Amino acid sequence: MACLLLLVVVAPQIVACDTAVEEEQAFQDAAFRAPSGFTATSDRGDVLSDDPDDWRISPAYFERLVIDPAFPNPASAGTNVALPIRVRISDTVQGGLELVSYDSNRIPRLLDRVADARSPGAYVLRFMPQVLGVTGLVRIYVLDNAGGLISYGDIMIES
Repeated sequence: MACLLLLVVVAPQIVACDTAVEEEQAFQDAAFRAPSGFTATSDRGDVLSDDPDDWRISPAYFERLVIDPAFPNPASAGTNVALPIRVRISDTVQGGLELVSYDSNRIPRLLDRVADARSPGAYVLRFMPQVLGVTGLVRIYVLDNAGGLISYGDIMIES
């Protein structure tokens, strides 16, 4: 009887754990597909058109932080692009935040970093698209300091 009770209590937790792992894997798979579409924004960050795949939050971070779309988007190579992030809960982020993308040689480039984002508050990651040496649709990744994927979105870089 004790084993049956244990099974009734533990089994739903195992299923929930499997579901969370599957959701995180699906998120990661989507993040590393080729970029497709982008959320168009003004110079002030107003959303002009939405791409529902951009700036989704990893299931591991869901409801713990908010990411507004990068702006401006599209952006010229010499424009300063901003990505606003609000951390809602203390110690949500493992240390800091990193903004990463791949350059023209497919080498990952650190675009910006907030060294410590463990406290609730507003943070802004910024970068100049010209450092990537590419034009067209480019995927940008938000990571924690441990390399965990938090979010991703696409930027249209114009020459």
